[in-house]
Amino acid sequence: MKKLLLTAVTACTILFAQAQCQANFSFTQNGPTTTFTDMSTINAGWSTNYSVTWEWDFGDGTISTQQNPVHTYANNGIYSPCLTVLYFDSVIINMCISVSCDTLLIGNSLPASWDCNPVNGCFDPGTGSGQYTSLSACQTACTLTPSWDCNPNMLGCSDPGTGLGQYTSLSACQTACSVTASWECDQVNGCYDPGTGIGQYSSLSACQSVCSSVSTSPCDSLTITSTGGSMQTQLLISLNSSGLPAYIDYWVTTSNDGTLLGEDSLATSHNVYNLNPISTLPYDTINTCLSYTMNTPSGIICCVTWIWNGSFWARMGSVTSVDEINLDNKKLIKIVDVLGRETFPKNNEILFYIYEDGTIDKRYIKE
Repeated sequence: MKKLLLTAVTACTILFAQAQCQANFSFTQNGPTTTFTDMSTINAGWSTNYSVTWEWDFGDGTISTQQNPVHTYANNGIYSPCLTVLYFDSVIINMCISVSCDTLLIGNSLPASWDCNPVNGCFDPGTGSGQYTSLSACQTACTLTPSWDCNPNMLGCSDPGTGLGQYTSLSACQTACSVTASWECDQVNGCYDPGTGIGQYSSLSACQSVCSSVSTSPCDSLTITSTGGSMQTQLLISLNSSGLPAYIDYWVTTSNDGTLLGEDSLATSHNVYNLNPISTLPYDTINTCLSYTMNTPSGIICCVTWIWNGSFWARMGSVTSVDEINLDNKKLIKIVDVLGRETFPKNNEILFYIYEDGTIDKRYIKE
C-alpha cells in the first residue's frame, strides 16, 4: 500500500508542479528475484535544491523506500509493481509527485486460454494469450457441437473442445462412465451439470433453491472503502457476497480519462491508488471492471462507475423508464449536471440524481 503523509505548516504554501517530473523504472529478473532500477527524471529548470524520496509497491503487499531495490517474490503469478517518486524543494516549499506502474510474471504458470482451429477445434496454445478466455466462448465462435469423452483420470465426462468426442450427449457419457449427475451454480446461467459427478449439489432443485438468491453479477456486490491517505486516494474494492466465486480472474480500475489506477488478478479484492499523475489530485469519477470464468461454463465481465459526491463514493445507476422514475422512493440529496454543478430538474439535459443510499441515477427526460 502506498502511504503519503503531507504535513501542512502554518503560513507555508505547498505548490504541486505539473508535468515537471516523471516516474519511470526498469527491471531484470532472475527466477523469483527481481532487480528494480529507478529511471525517474525531473525538468532541469524546476529546481536546483531538492531532495528525492522513492516508494516502491511490489504488488504483493510489500514496499521499499530504496532507490534501486532487489525484491524476491514468494509466489508465482502476475504482479503490478509501482514506483512513486517525490521531489521536494524545502527552500521554496515546492514539490512534484509522479507514479509509474508495470506488469511482470513470476514463474512459468500462465493462465489458460484458447484458440480456434477450424480442423481440430479449440485448443490451449500454452502462451496465456489465446483469443478466448474460456472454452465455451471458443466453442461458440468455432461453431462446434459439444461432445463428451469419458476419462477416469478427470473424474468422469469432459468436453474435449473438438466436437469429436465419443458421446453426443452428457447423459450418454455419464451412463457409460457411471457418473452420478450433480450440479454447480453459475451466477449468470443458473444451475449446470459439470459432468464430473462431484458437483456441489446432488439435485437440480437443491441447486436452484440456492442459485435463485445469488446476485446475477459480481458487480452487484462490490463495496469500496478507504485504506489510507484521504478518503479518495487509497481505496480497496471488494466482493461482498459468499455466493460469488472464490477469486476474480482480473480486476482493473481506470479514471474517466483512461489513466490506469490499479490492476489485480486471482484476488478477492482490488487495490486502487486514485491520483492524477499530472495534477496530483484524486479523480472524482473512476471505473472498475472485472472478469472471471472460475466454476462457470461461460465468462462474466461487468463494470461499475463510482462517483465521489463530496463525502463518500456513490455507485452509478441508471433509470430505464418513466414509470421507474415515478416509483422511486429513495431520498434525493441533490441534482448535478455533467460539470458537477448543483441544479434543479430540467428537460433535454443530462442530469445526475444523487441519493442518500449512495446510488446515482443518470437521467435525460425529453420534452
